[in-house]
Amino acid sequence: MTHCLIFIVLLATLVSLGSALAGLGGNDDEGNDYTWGAKVATSTLIAQETISKRKVLLQTTTRTYTLTQAAATPKTIEYIRITDLKRKRGATAEITDGGVGSTSVTIRFTSARNSGIKSQIEIWGA
Repeated sequence: MTHCLIFIVLLATLVSLGSALAGLGGNDDEGNDYTWGAKVATSTLIAQETISKRKVLLQTTTRTYTLTQAAATPKTIEYIRITDLKRKRGATAEITDGGVGSTSVTIRFTSARNSGIKSQIEIWGA
């Protein structure tokens, strides 16, 4: 009987600990989707790419995406959409240079601790 009670207490402790660790460093329910600007009928797709990077054990990972256009015919960025493809413990994104109203943009992606990066970026402009 004592062994059974110890087993049940130990099992409950492990379940509680597992739930607590799963919630560290990220959003468990939804991905981190972002939009900047507005897409209008005259907007055309400038770039579309999937940004990914593998996880590093017990650390956050970062990846930087930079859009530079040909100097001959650059389009002004009107709309940026980032879709988190991981949905759980996905990466955050922040514009560090350029963006809407510019012809270039630099975006820094940062993962949750012990998680990777997998996001799709779409850039529209005219």
